[in-house]
Amino acid sequence: MSNASTVGFGLRAINTVGQTPATSGQAEYRIQTAPGVASNKGDPMSTQDAGNQGFQQDCAFTLTDDGGAGGGAFKNDADALLTGVFNGAFFIDASGKPTFSNNIVASQATSVNYNNGSNEIEAFIINNPFQQYEVKADAAVTQAQIGSALNFNIGNYTATANKSGQSIATLNIASQTAGGTGAKNMFKLVAFGNDPENKDFTVAGGNLIVAIAGGAGLYA
Repeated sequence: MSNASTVGFGLRAINTVGQTPATSGQAEYRIQTAPGVASNKGDPMSTQDAGNQGFQQDCAFTLTDDGGAGGGAFKNDADALLTGVFNGAFFIDASGKPTFSNNIVASQATSVNYNNGSNEIEAFIINNPFQQYEVKADAAVTQAQIGSALNFNIGNYTATANKSGQSIATLNIASQTAGGTGAKNMFKLVAFGNDPENKDFTVAGGNLIVAIAGGAGLYA
């Protein structure tokens, strides 16, 4: 049996830990105008801890805006911690047009928002530390990896790795590292997904359930 698709869709918010209904709660943060890398809906985001500190950045890219590592190379003891998952943005474009968008492209030009006097980008990020997400695996997954001490990263990303602003990121199974007191990756593998068309976990493309690993997030 094979899966219907091996193309990723980033991180989709589902239920929270404890299976309480997900509110899809999100908070407003800021992305600097003309960011160095794009931000795509469904990608993990982190808070820059160097350079333009305090702004949000997409951390699925190999090199993030603050000069740290993202994607498969992320480590919580060396890189900016995860804020949550990007869910779109609002900004005033260079011509003065108010714009809602699934993603922010690298070097996005903006102009002043006269409601707040800022030309920065308003980013909406799902930031509940108990939120669970569905994500597609980029390789086979075993039962022993579910709920184990292992942590996983999103695979490395490129500037064009999106579909109409939607992430196509997958979970990088080869990035697995032990948890415990050492450096941690982004996500804990919680369960197999229940998509009947994508439930062959002996090959790439199976849908999985993950949560931000303890110690890898600002709030987790």
